[in-house]
This record gives sequence, C-alpha cells and structure tokens, in this order.
Amino acid sequence: MTNIKQVYNERQQIWKTNRGDKTALQYLILKLGDHNYTYFSRKQSESTTIEDIFWAHLTSVKLFNNFPTILVMDSTYKTNMYKMSMFEVVGVTSTDLTYSAGFGLVTHEKEENFVWVLKMLCKLLTSKMNMPKVIVTDRDMSLMKAVGNVFSESYAMNCYFHAQANVKQRCILDHKYPLGKKDGKEVKPRDVVNKIMRAWKAMVESPTQELYTNALVEFQDACSDFPLFLKYAMTTLNEVEEKIVRAWTNHVLHLGCRTTNRVKSAHVVVKKYLDNSVGDLGTCWKKIHDMLVLQFTAIHTTFGQSVTVLEHRFKDVTLYSGLGGHVSRWVLDNIALEESCCRETLCMDKEICGCVQRTSYGLPCACEIATKILKDKPILLDEIHHH
Repeated sequence: MTNIKQVYNERQQIWKTNRGDKTALQYLILKLGDHNYTYFSRKQSESTTIEDIFWAHLTSVKLFNNFPTILVMDSTYKTNMYKMSMFEVVGVTSTDLTYSAGFGLVTHEKEENFVWVLKMLCKLLTSKMNMPKVIVTDRDMSLMKAVGNVFSESYAMNCYFHAQANVKQRCILDHKYPLGKKDGKEVKPRDVVNKIMRAWKAMVESPTQELYTNALVEFQDACSDFPLFLKYAMTTLNEVEEKIVRAWTNHVLHLGCRTTNRVKSAHVVVKKYLDNSVGDLGTCWKKIHDMLVLQFTAIHTTFGQSVTVLEHRFKDVTLYSGLGGHVSRWVLDNIALEESCCRETLCMDKEICGCVQRTSYGLPCACEIATKILKDKPILLDEIHHH
C-alpha cells in the first residue's frame, strides 16, 4: 500500500526531473522571468547565498498601482522545505476583493529583512504619489519599525483583534484562581474576565475621544482589584491607542480593514494550494502562480459586472443617476445602506452623523446623502474617493 510519504517523495522526484540540473532557487528565478514577474533578491554579505527574495505578478503590480490606498501584511510559516518565512502583502480593490500585491521569502524576521522587502515593494509603484495611505499589521515590533521606516507618511494601524486576544489571554491567566466571594456569592473567574473584556471592547469601539475617555475610566474601574493586569492592559493601550481605537481610526481611510483578517485569509488560501510544508521553491511558486490566476479572474469578473450590470433598485433614481457603470457594485451597496439609515431622520448634522462613511470609506455619509435627498440632487463622481 502506498503511504503519503511515498506520494510526497515521488512528487519531489518529478519536480527535480523537471528543473534538470538547476538548483531550486535558479529554477524559481527562471520561472519568474519566463512568466514576466517582477522580482528582487539579495545575498548575504560576502556570500553567494540568497538571503531574501521578493516577487510580484505583472497583474499584481497593475492592481497595486491602481489600488494602493491600504495594505495589510503579515508572515506565515510552514510553506517550504527551507523553513523560510513567507511574507505576504495584500491590498483591496474597488470591488472589495483582496488582491496579492507581492510575496517575500525571508530567512529572518528582523527589521532589516522587512525593510528590504518593503523597499522592494515600493519599487513596484510608478509614482511616489501612489504611496499607501494606511498599513495594517499585527504587533510584530520588527515589522512595525520597518513600516515606520519605509512608509513614514502612511498611517500605521494594528489589528485590534490581535490586541484584544492578547489582553484577554493575559486576563484569563491572571484570573484563573478562586477570587473569593462578593455579596455572599462565589466570584467566578469567567464572569470577571467577561466583565473586563466587555469594558475593553466598549473602550476600543468608542467613536469619539470624549466617549473613549469615559469608557477608559469604566475599564479602569472594572480592573481596580487587579493592579498587575491593569498595568499590563494600560501599557498595551498606550502603545496601540491611536492604532486600534475607533476614536482615531474612524478618521482614517482604512476601507473597513481594522484587522489583519484579509492577509490571514490569503494565507489560508495559499496553504490550501501548497498542500504541504515540504515543497521546494519551484513548487511553492507554481502553486502560488496557479492561485493568482484564479484570483485575478475573480477580480476582473467583478470589474466587468460593475460596468455592465446595474441593479433595478438603482435605475431611474436621481440619487444614483450619475454612478451607474462608473463605480463598483460594492460602492453602490454601501451608499444604499447609508441611505436607508439616513432616511429615518434626514439629519444633516455632522456631529450626529459622525461621517465615518466619508472618512473611513471615502463615500458619501448619511448627512451628505440627506442633503442630496432634500434637494433632489444626484451624488457626483467627484464625491466618491478615486480608489
């Protein structure tokens, strides 16, 4: 009976036969050139050994230059037999689909490695005016420093989900022992953790700095009996406050990307294609190339649908009369959702509206739409962010 190891060995033998006398890296570079990829590599100082390599598909380069507003980036592991970390950068199209901007294989996850990869990423841009407005990462300090070094003008955000998960994990560890009684009833650690995390979430989701200040006080009160945990939470908050709290991020054009979920999902798709973690570089490239072909097909399909298909609910409606065929269906859906909210009050007060749709998505917000409705005027293309 054939076992899985024999299948993998046979597969590796086929790949070795296909690449002839070339090394795995030589074969990778050959294939990148044959398929018109843009790629860069660097060697270890005073050595011929490749330390890092970065590549991007021709279509990825075009998408990056057309949709550079926001980038989400992260590393993943167990993708190749050389145990090199795979660093992936993704962006968002006007139809709200994720595209892969580029891939890097790095020998170390140090600041200098990330700086090199990000500088190579910058070389893909045809104009310095196209620099990303927002970059989202997790709390990898080396990557965060590299982002600040290379994209100094971009707004750096952290994944609020990861920050919350770390705080919760610390909260659970600090409250795993019996906590005594209160009002004659035993205090359950789970109830305390839930109470503290509700206060944390309310604080992070505060839409204004005034509400945030109030929520912060409530969070500190909830943690008052646990000074060590409170110290940890406040230290974390001081580091990421402007990177995760809505009171700040609501004023940033992040297109709804407040977590690294997009790049995490992209990692899942890549690993599904790779099938195993022991392939050589040529194998990795071929599987990723196949994935990209399907990714680009899906993206171009949504582009075509946005140009040729206009839903009945938007036809012969003054508000949308100038948008059909010029903006994506995702944009129309978002405006329609905002319209449904504003029709209840037709409030034109910006303080009540909050204008999050305008500042975070580049689309008309409720108060703008209310003004259009009352004056029976259409939304203009100039009022939609060019992304």
